[in-house]
Amino acid sequence: MNLGSRERMAVLLARELRDGWTVGTGVRSLVPAAACLLAQATHAPDLTVLAGGIYTNPRRLVALAAGLDCRPEATGDFVDVYQTTERGIDAIFHSGLQIDRFGNVNLHWVDRPQGRLRGPGVANTSFGHTAGRILLWLERHDPRVLVEHVDFVSIAGLRIRRRTRAELGMPNLGPAVLVTPSVLFAPDGGELLARSTHGTRDWAAVRRDTGWPLPDQPPPCTPEPTPEEISVLRSVVDPGGLLREAAS
Repeated sequence: MNLGSRERMAVLLARELRDGWTVGTGVRSLVPAAACLLAQATHAPDLTVLAGGIYTNPRRLVALAAGLDCRPEATGDFVDVYQTTERGIDAIFHSGLQIDRFGNVNLHWVDRPQGRLRGPGVANTSFGHTAGRILLWLERHDPRVLVEHVDFVSIAGLRIRRRTRAELGMPNLGPAVLVTPSVLFAPDGGELLARSTHGTRDWAAVRRDTGWPLPDQPPPCTPEPTPEEISVLRSVVDPGGLLREAAS
């Protein structure tokens, strides 16, 4: 069965979630929202999801991932959000304008020949420093996004200017995974290393599209989504096919 890259990424991110955790997603984070719903429907029924910060346990996947008729169990405001996250949640999902080999995330700005590209800036960056771990994801495997060093550190990764999180006095784990349409990266020795490849692209092309050196030989293949994961994803989580893409 052909899977779109968003569907595959949702499955891989769902596998990173554990029963009993409290996790947070962004408002427009469709892939993480699907991952959370998939985890709840399979191996993590007691997962608590703070979608878009203010929607607790949405029961319907929508284009904005939270908000438009997502049918949450409860809603709150940003006072509730910050009180909850400052006490600490288990994981937060983050993407970014840039992510580097150390898992640092840039949400502020990127200088380009045609002018500075601005991002959301400080929006929710504190969550990356109060959550137990950060689950990183990108919808494009692109050397302009996967860079050797980010232009601006909005959210600290595993290492900043040769100093580790422990040396900087940060108690949480930081990035626990980075999932792209082509590779699953995991922490090792203070940086993100390619743990597995999804086999959807030639490894030489993946290496070319990564802003830091990858090994000549590809890592092991990522375990394929199981029939159960695919069935639940398409029939329960995303029956409308919001994640689906045309097979390449």
